[in-house]
Amino acid sequence: MRVACIGGGASALMCACFVEPKNELVIIEKNEKVGKKILATGNGRCNLTNLNMYKCSYNQNVDRFLNRFNGKDVLSFFRQIGLEVYADEQGRVYPLSNSAISVLDVLKNYISLKPNVILKTETQVVKIEKNNNYFNVVYSNGTQEIFDSVIIGSGNLATEQLFSSFDIKFKPFLPSLCALKTAKQKNLAGVRVSNVKVSCKLNNQNFEEIGEVLFRDDGISGIVIFNLSAFMARQNEYATEVILDYMPTISEEDLFELLITRQKKLKNYVIDEFLTGFFHKAINYEILKRANLNLQNNVQSLTIQQLKTITNLIKNFKITTIGAHTNNQVACGGVLLSELDFNLQAKNIQNLYFMGEVIDVDGMCGGYNLQWAWTSGYVVAQNLNNK
Repeated sequence: MRVACIGGGASALMCACFVEPKNELVIIEKNEKVGKKILATGNGRCNLTNLNMYKCSYNQNVDRFLNRFNGKDVLSFFRQIGLEVYADEQGRVYPLSNSAISVLDVLKNYISLKPNVILKTETQVVKIEKNNNYFNVVYSNGTQEIFDSVIIGSGNLATEQLFSSFDIKFKPFLPSLCALKTAKQKNLAGVRVSNVKVSCKLNNQNFEEIGEVLFRDDGISGIVIFNLSAFMARQNEYATEVILDYMPTISEEDLFELLITRQKKLKNYVIDEFLTGFFHKAINYEILKRANLNLQNNVQSLTIQQLKTITNLIKNFKITTIGAHTNNQVACGGVLLSELDFNLQAKNIQNLYFMGEVIDVDGMCGGYNLQWAWTSGYVVAQNLNNK
């Protein structure tokens, strides 16, 4: 069987690793090289998978697929092809080299030994046509090829056009696992704050998570913000109010008492120095500025109400998001799982498969999206082998 795989990402490479010699797999990639996104995952370290899988790890239940190829299977496979790995205390798995290049290299080395796998790079597919039992794949240069099966494994707006002509239901793609846009905030740009509780409410759905927040001059970033962006993408809304709690381990009442004691200790200081030692000086300044205080007044002059205002700002620091940055790691949306069978084949179109982020499956940060890529690539390969 001759099979076209459109997109040369993680799911395509995993499919190539497991497809048997009776199938000729042609991976068609528009970029100069395959696996480009792999190099960007985990801040260049490549978070392969996560040993802790929870129901909330994905936007829906995908256990029926993970049961066929899970995190332990991923570890076993990569060790088999020469990659040494380790897991951190949160179950996130990385290559021992801490370099995504190592992951891509072992995959490409393994695939290079398979003569039935062909890599066709710098090639753009513009159209897929179903013709009886075959598929015509049309390229941007006007040429076309005939295949017995087609796998779509690339999730973006351009890919959406390839299957929009088929009778397949899908959600429009939206950026996920990305930084969020805010109004300009130059004073906070470059500030990194750890152990912040980030909360948000959208459409009666709540998000709450503790992590690190990185301020940019036009937005906020960090793993906890990436996870928040995934929550927002699923709600199809990025413009809202986000609340940061800079001291989540202490109650508002106890913090207020702490500030009263602090006022007594620092009574001879000016207000501009009142929070020195609490947070980054830019955060301190922003909190005191929002409290509408004269920063050159004496700390002793702070009233009970002003101390309560400072307390509230530390526990409820509000940021208005106005959108999502588009340098996203994954896409939310895609072909509905209900349109696909147990082997990720379209229910109403024989021999048309989907895998990876083109399917409406997306996970939180921590290796879950790559796990879905590996799993879906394996599932499709096994079905091709059984035909």
